[in-house]
Amino acid sequence: MAQTWDEARVQQYIDDGIEESLNLDYKAADAISKTDGKKREITKDVSAMANSDGGVLIYGLIEQNHLPGSIDPVKRSDFSKEWLEHVIGNIRPRIDNLLIHPISIGGSTVDTVYIVEIPQSYTAHQAMDKRYYKRHNFESVAMDDYEIRDVMNRRQHPAIDLELEAVHTHFVREQDWLLRDTSEISKSVGDVCMLNVWARNCGNVYANYVNAFVDIPAGMIEGFELADDDHFTLHGDDYRRYSAENKLRGVEDISVLVDSVIVPRSTQGQYQPILPELRMLLTSVKLLPDYHYYNCHHTVAWEVFADSALPKSGSMNVGELAVRHECEKIR
Repeated sequence: MAQTWDEARVQQYIDDGIEESLNLDYKAADAISKTDGKKREITKDVSAMANSDGGVLIYGLIEQNHLPGSIDPVKRSDFSKEWLEHVIGNIRPRIDNLLIHPISIGGSTVDTVYIVEIPQSYTAHQAMDKRYYKRHNFESVAMDDYEIRDVMNRRQHPAIDLELEAVHTHFVREQDWLLRDTSEISKSVGDVCMLNVWARNCGNVYANYVNAFVDIPAGMIEGFELADDDHFTLHGDDYRRYSAENKLRGVEDISVLVDSVIVPRSTQGQYQPILPELRMLLTSVKLLPDYHYYNCHHTVAWEVFADSALPKSGSMNVGELAVRHECEKIR
């Protein structure tokens, strides 16, 4: 489930020191202005996100060495949500499914932080200066001709994104089930945390073959020192790389006779196409229940390959992982 935007979530980015990335950019209040130059910069930054991997622009946070410094609210009385939508609307072609969330600061009706959620697009978008931009090393930079052509060809290939979700399952005794406090999980007698890796097809073409690689900090993983998993390799000193694909699990086939013993034979899993707008669970990794105390400056990185599409990669800080809580009843 997607997280909602509010002042507490914005403050959490500051408290956790979430660094800017390919998919995240902080802008102080003076980035929004009615001058032509500032309007061009807005369309440049927004179009660059859409032309790259999508992401979030936060207007109203001071950036210091690519980290969020403090809230620097925009005056809604001067720059309304509708005004910002109008400026972004100068991008050609228009970006579908773009969302702007105005966040009131300190209960004020004037002080505002604007969260701009930008999806990855399936064609190239042009800023007000008639140029095409992409995200690169925390910046919006001009695209080369071949890059523009590649983006415009996205409609011909599947567009697979990986979604990472930490699921906390809290086990509650039957006699405590009705008394449980789901906000504090006060009756829990045990917890299991799994990192689910989903592949979502955000494009218009179905994906036949998907291969994904996820690099997870070893200190987050339960039993990371064990090496009995066929789906991971050590990646550097501090990471484990998990591989996954869109295969259904193998099913038992005809039993065969081996040394007078009947042994069931399993078939290799078959690839299951991922249709547009659908998602598939590729793998789950067991995390330590208190993984969230791990250094939030560490990142989880991923790379995904699908059919003839160009590979896509991304990363997020540990503190940015989506979190979902579930309860299960035990006797």
